[in-house]
Amino acid sequence: MQTKLQWDARVLEPIFKELYSLETKDKKDYIPLMYNVSNSDKDRESYEGVGAEGLMEEWGHSNNQVFYEDVEELWQKVIRNRKFSDGRIIERDFIDDLKLTEIKTRIMGLADAVYKTQQLQAVEFLNNAFVTQGPNFRGRIERYTLPDGKALCAADHPYSPQNSTDVQSNLGDKPLNLDSWDETAVLMQEWKDDRGNPLAVIPDTVIVAPYNARAAFKIAGLPDADLPKYEPGSNHFDANMYMGNIKVIVNPYINPAQRKNWFAVDSARMKRFNHWQWRRKPENGSITDFDTEVAKHKVVGRWGYGQTNYSFLFGHNVQD
Repeated sequence: MQTKLQWDARVLEPIFKELYSLETKDKKDYIPLMYNVSNSDKDRESYEGVGAEGLMEEWGHSNNQVFYEDVEELWQKVIRNRKFSDGRIIERDFIDDLKLTEIKTRIMGLADAVYKTQQLQAVEFLNNAFVTQGPNFRGRIERYTLPDGKALCAADHPYSPQNSTDVQSNLGDKPLNLDSWDETAVLMQEWKDDRGNPLAVIPDTVIVAPYNARAAFKIAGLPDADLPKYEPGSNHFDANMYMGNIKVIVNPYINPAQRKNWFAVDSARMKRFNHWQWRRKPENGSITDFDTEVAKHKVVGRWGYGQTNYSFLFGHNVQD
């Protein structure tokens, strides 16, 4: 990177871009850990809910021919790509006087703002898991209902649009420990699809704020650690069946006011029903202004995110 700056857009832009890149390259991105990340080529994407495909039929019971079964339509979800921007102004005097620290601070601060925006957006579904509307990453109130009209974590998710009588719950209120994880895992594995058959959910991940990291790793064990697989707190050397089989995601962007909440997740289903779509990944660039003698460095992007179904997650809203 050059240290001798010039008031020339051809010189300034690559320097600003390099500063921006340096600030972003080593930051941990939680989005791929929690979302099905895809590219979008439209203003919005529509996700069609499709019901269960049932079970096979015995040949003799289908008149000795292939048994064809209809699939019910579930709820539709539309995720709109929204446009986001941020920018910084660098006065020409900073360039002429070689105020490198000030310039670096402003550009790297811009990169950090873009990163934090996305990470805070990525946990909105957790921060608002128990409500139908709540604050977004900037504190503005938005709706967070699923296509079935319920909060992500609710006690009464209907089986289908055609069957609102039968419901099931993915809502709890118990602190995280081995017993509550065990109970939650069993409840998730007992869920039914819209036909009443087993949904075959396998919870293999727990998402927590830093407050619950210790409790989570007591259950899951430490990655790559050769430790005795005993139940935490057990005086009888009972085997911990979950140790080594559960992944822990400690996300520091979960709202501290909800730090005791935790979420059991089927990671395969999470990648199926939790969507992050890039329409235009953040792009940064510069321009100099003749009249005001300032250089403007901006970042602009378009993306969307949302959930199409609740059945990848069981949330515990733990009150003090």
